[in-house]
Amino acid sequence: MKSLLNFRSILVLAFALLSSQAFATPQQLLSNVHKMRLLSAESLTNFYMYSGLDADTKYGKKILNNLNEFEKVLENTRLLPAADGISDSLTQVDASWAKYDKLIRINYKDMGTQGFSNVRLVDEMGKINAVLLKILSQTYQDAKISTGITPPEVVETARTLSITMEEITSQYAARGTSNLGQVFIGSYERTLEEMAVAFRTDLADLKTQANPDNSKRVLRAIDSKWNFMERSIKNYNENTVPFLVTSYSERIIVNLEELVVMHDF
Repeated sequence: MKSLLNFRSILVLAFALLSSQAFATPQQLLSNVHKMRLLSAESLTNFYMYSGLDADTKYGKKILNNLNEFEKVLENTRLLPAADGISDSLTQVDASWAKYDKLIRINYKDMGTQGFSNVRLVDEMGKINAVLLKILSQTYQDAKISTGITPPEVVETARTLSITMEEITSQYAARGTSNLGQVFIGSYERTLEEMAVAFRTDLADLKTQANPDNSKRVLRAIDSKWNFMERSIKNYNENTVPFLVTSYSERIIVNLEELVVMHDF
């Protein structure tokens, strides 16, 4: 746990340094857009946990941290010189984010003040989040085109795995913490089982792409946690363990970002 916290601190420091104008690069534009994808998906997961656990303050704080961090990254992205090439895409991000941010804050407040949220608004929130993720994914592609930069294959695979992991965790949390989970998962295009297959396939590709000299420890860590998560997904109808799944998911994403740091330009 200590090593995990230490590496999180390193990631935060590295992200802060790279985000400054003095270190602004086209690669930072891609990193920022990817970060926004993760934050938007994670905020939805944290809402489902917050809702399912009767407004648990731990997840309430996580939601607000996600929203505030997204705002900071979005503002920083607008200031990057390389962002001029994707101004139209960022306008779409702004519009979609404003809708999602408004809804999740309403639902967050309702849970905290009256102990439940409006089912229709929660469903709408999930659908808008899915739209936001699509827009951010297209913005990521637009950023690659406008900058002329294509990250190393291993970086792209690790980032794809991070997004898949967030979507798996979000859907699992929706189904595992609420009797209305079947309503909420209408926002997802793939089932848990389909996403698990995609994650396993991409993880196999990642192992062939990563530098074996410095990636073995991280890949083993991902493997051990994913093996548990995969069993939990397969046995979902028998026993749901959202606390463990969300915890393991966070650690896997940290490991994947560690690989990105190792292999990026």
